[in-house]
Amino acid sequence: MKSRAGFTLIELVGALVVISILVSIVLVTTGNSRDRALQTRISADLEAMNAAKGFWVLDHNGAAFPTDEAERFNAIRKYLEVNRSFPSLTDYQPPGVSYFINGIGVPPSHSP
Repeated sequence: MKSRAGFTLIELVGALVVISILVSIVLVTTGNSRDRALQTRISADLEAMNAAKGFWVLDHNGAAFPTDEAERFNAIRKYLEVNRSFPSLTDYQPPGVSYFINGIGVPPSHSP
């Protein structure tokens, strides 16, 4: 009997199946991590905006909160982060997400 060196077709196909299953598991896991990271950032941003509105109210006792969304962001911008400056709301929010800064007493919201 001769012993042949190398792999059979069945062994190669089996190895490719195992590798493709492992790659699909890794892709699903990293995709979920990105979504969770984005949701965490959105939650933190919304909490920061709500706190900034509270600080604005404390500093402007009795003043009316601006009615336009751009003016609302300009009103609370200095309370958001000390080390960074945001020229507009679009620079503050992550790509693909829109924040809505609601009036006093109503928490901010986002889409999608």
